Amino acid sequence: MMPVTQRLLVLTALLSLLLALQVQTAPIDTEWATGLIHRAKRSLLWRWNTLKPVGSGCRDHYECGTNYCRKHTCSFYKAQQA
Repeated sequence: MMPVTQRLLVLTALLSLLLALQVQTAPIDTEWATGLIHRAKRSLLWRWNTLKPVGSGCRDHYECGTNYCRKHTCSFYKAQQA
């Protein structure tokens, strides 16, 4: 048989774990949720570092560090207009 203090300690630990799980899984009210999600603002250096180098694949000009995407490849020069 466990002493009363030990029983009380075990009961308190189990109850606190149960309450912590309940708080963690509680849904956020819709009024609060609208202001919680913010897009992080990246610095200019971070944006330059994430741009693709010459020779890598691209779909649009804004993906390349040179701002020129030619035939799905980052290039130094703009595509020639026919």
